[in-house]
Amino acid sequence: MFTKTIQQFALVLFILCSLSTCYAQIKVGNTPNWVVNQSYEQNPDIDLKEISFGLLTLLSDEQIHIPKEERYIRIVRKITDNVGVQDGSMISINYDPTYQQLLLHNVTVIRNGKQMNKLNVNDFQTIRQESNSESYIYDGSLNAVNNLADIRNGDILDISYSIKGFNPIVGNHFSGATTLNDFQPVGKINYYIIAENPLQYKTLNSESAPKIGSYKGYKTYNWESTLTEKPLFEDNMPSWYLPYEHLFVSDYKDWNAVVNWALGIYETDLQLSTALKAKIEQIQKNWEDEGDRITATLKFVQNEIRYLGLESGIGAYKPFSPNKILEQRFGDCKDKSYLMVTMLRHMGIEAYPVLVNSLLGESLHQFLPSPNVFDHVVVKVVDSDNEPFFYDPTFSNQFGNYSSVSFPDYGKVLVIKDGVSTLEQIVNNDKSLVEVFDIFELPTVGGPAMLRVMTSYKGAEADIMRRRYKSSSLSTIRDEFKSYYDNLYNGVEVIEDPTFDDDSIYNKIIVEEFYKINDIWEPLVGNEKNIAVNFAPYSILDVFLSPNEKTRKTPFALFYPTHKKHNITVKLPNRWGVEKDNIKVNSKSFDFSMASKLDGSGRTLYLNYEYQNKNSFVAPEDFEDYYSKNKAVENILSYYIYIPKSEASNKPIYNTLGPDTDDLVSSIATIFYWVFAIVIIIVIGLVVFVIKRNKKG
Repeated sequence: MFTKTIQQFALVLFILCSLSTCYAQIKVGNTPNWVVNQSYEQNPDIDLKEISFGLLTLLSDEQIHIPKEERYIRIVRKITDNVGVQDGSMISINYDPTYQQLLLHNVTVIRNGKQMNKLNVNDFQTIRQESNSESYIYDGSLNAVNNLADIRNGDILDISYSIKGFNPIVGNHFSGATTLNDFQPVGKINYYIIAENPLQYKTLNSESAPKIGSYKGYKTYNWESTLTEKPLFEDNMPSWYLPYEHLFVSDYKDWNAVVNWALGIYETDLQLSTALKAKIEQIQKNWEDEGDRITATLKFVQNEIRYLGLESGIGAYKPFSPNKILEQRFGDCKDKSYLMVTMLRHMGIEAYPVLVNSLLGESLHQFLPSPNVFDHVVVKVVDSDNEPFFYDPTFSNQFGNYSSVSFPDYGKVLVIKDGVSTLEQIVNNDKSLVEVFDIFELPTVGGPAMLRVMTSYKGAEADIMRRRYKSSSLSTIRDEFKSYYDNLYNGVEVIEDPTFDDDSIYNKIIVEEFYKINDIWEPLVGNEKNIAVNFAPYSILDVFLSPNEKTRKTPFALFYPTHKKHNITVKLPNRWGVEKDNIKVNSKSFDFSMASKLDGSGRTLYLNYEYQNKNSFVAPEDFEDYYSKNKAVENILSYYIYIPKSEASNKPIYNTLGPDTDDLVSSIATIFYWVFAIVIIIVIGLVVFVIKRNKKG
């Protein structure tokens, strides 16, 4: 049986390789007669100081004939510096051989006004690049690659080709998008469409309007931009922010049209296999509560169906049958989501696939309706109390009950449910919390310190830590933790390996670490005569972003959601004098607090910090408030204790802010002793005096 399976696999592999060889053939042909030839300037009025990588795009031309399912691309670039020869010599064209064919039209090099034909189909190689293979996604696309010979600084490269074939899964629909500028100035951008059905179109950050015409009974749309300007880029912009001049086109009337398209992909009347029925019945038998069944189903799909995406052709949109997914025990996001939805529905639980854009979700409302704007699929469940919950089946090792399982901040999503016509905003109710407890023991002034760290992770933070320690060896984690503290202190030694206490019921992980810090005392900045120790809430510093500019025109991204508490306990070799602090900084974007105090003996210092942000970004109109409050926090994030360097000889730490409590107590005790002795002597003398007087009397 095993031998037969191997033989079958080899046969399938041979057929696939043969098909790939056939599909991989590249042809040469004339430019389609429907293409409108575009002129361009070889020396456009563009400041070369604005050009990066030594490459100036003179013409970017894309033309689409929707009824013919053809796309024509022409790129003309000029090498303006010798560094541009490297990338300028490379031609790389991506296409899907399962439904597309590549046709080369022109490869010309212009040097000193002379044109040289460089088109030779034998110079092209087809390779399977699989750029997403590290994420276990294989789309089957090919790259046609050619490294041109004899390319020099100053050359102009004119390349054009066509790709025939649209993905058959979209049927008669069409949607597309492009940008009318680039990250650097461009001489000319042209976008031309021939359409049989009317198209909706929309621009973002641009007032560009199309020239509408006709071609052989079809309607044409043409956008053109010349001497384009680069968009405004500022540091730390959110991933969903769209700075370019975007153009969207679509023949989907609204989001309901996209839902109706997707409903045809996610079948609801599927006949279950015996194995899938048995699995559903097993969960129902083991769990009577609805919430427990949801949790059990989620854990099964997350942890027992491995993630693997085979997404060539229609596989980029259409999931495999849940029966097949269970049988092969692997699937991508849409496969795993479809399996989970199917299982829950057969338990009488309301569930739906949900289309997501994992990066641009917060800005989806700015797009025109199209299935192409989504790159991920998750699940929405509505329990018997009509409460909605969202789950991502591609995650693994998530714990907690069904109502507390963490879910990413995906922004706006499209639920595949009959009648849905609008995007739904995900409300993030994440209860994640990281709480750090640092205990420093400083036995002597100038000597080494012992540091014990206990960190509690809850919610999504626990999921992240769990994935980390489950996928790495203990020695690797130990070294990574040590490296982290090496960036904070000098002379760090690991005393014990880190330990992990995982509470799966409450989705909480406690990590404990123990270090010796040999060189924790350092010269005080600005006063070399003193030595100091710096204590800081490094867990908050990791996510506390400090901008350089006071004003801003684009949103400023924050690590969200973030809620961190950092508690520092310092055991001093003797008492220390500090003032008590209780500081709060509140802004529209975050809340921060800091408190410090000594215990009654003056030998233990307590520092307590807390930070929680309120949104995933700071809007430009709120940025000045964020900036000023951020600077206020920066001034109190570090806490120093210091002492003259001359005291660093294993001597006790003396209080420079007030009298030494122990010495004072000792002095008082001495005074009290002598006063008491004198009183006793006086009393005894008086008693003797009285007795003698009475005898004389």
